[in-house]
Amino acid sequence: MFIRSISLSLTAIFLMCIFQEAHSSGFPTGKRKTLLSPYLSYFVAKSYRDLSGNKFNYGNGGKYSSFTAQLYLEHGITDRLDFVLKMPLSTAQFKDDFQGNKNTSLTDLELGFKYNFLKFNKDRYFLTAQGLASIPLYGLKKNPVPGYGQFGTEFKLMFSGLVTEKAYFNLEGGYRHFFGGKGDIGQLTYLATSGIKIGKNNQIMGELSGVSAYRSSLFDPENLASNTQFTFLKATLGIGQRIVGDNWIYAGPFHDILNRNSGIGQGVMVMGIFRF
Repeated sequence: MFIRSISLSLTAIFLMCIFQEAHSSGFPTGKRKTLLSPYLSYFVAKSYRDLSGNKFNYGNGGKYSSFTAQLYLEHGITDRLDFVLKMPLSTAQFKDDFQGNKNTSLTDLELGFKYNFLKFNKDRYFLTAQGLASIPLYGLKKNPVPGYGQFGTEFKLMFSGLVTEKAYFNLEGGYRHFFGGKGDIGQLTYLATSGIKIGKNNQIMGELSGVSAYRSSLFDPENLASNTQFTFLKATLGIGQRIVGDNWIYAGPFHDILNRNSGIGQGVMVMGIFRF
């Protein structure tokens, strides 16, 4: 149980380093326009759930935390086609009464394109496809490792719209695949965001996001990088403040609400949306 607790602790850090991030939407950026979104988050947990949903506390005063910083960029090539880039940096740590592991590194560089192939109802609703390649920028010798260390691809469909002049939504569903020496790894990703403007300078945003990963081989709790069977779902609440023009800063808490083979935690995030 002690070894399994340590392994699942490191696994949870690994998952948070990969999946805690700013994200795109189905709204096109616009020709020769740029969207820049810096994102910061802090996550901490002291318990986990196994594949059956049983909850356990980390023994021996165990605790893990992670800090993630990401720069997300979109640039409009045409009115429908955007270039997309994600560059994250993570610091993850697991510590208990007997040991401590800490690692700071770049994670997976993601780049590709998204294309709005359908818009309707007077350009209020958008259906968009996105394809990204994932390139690891780190080694696997130091724990907690920030990723699988394998080349990956992702395809995603996004449906976004303006319900009213003050309310908007974004729905996403995708499939991510990693290729490499540890074997093929598949992941389903999903996200639902809704927001409403309060007056001219404030917003409230709610979000549910998660990942389900699978692979034909069994999970080995003593090998962090082999954990390819897990599910987590987290809820985020954000308060937005307009800076100037259509540029915003969001901040708020998030908390895991569903976990299988991953840690149960909570944290805070700060995200900026800047357009120029």
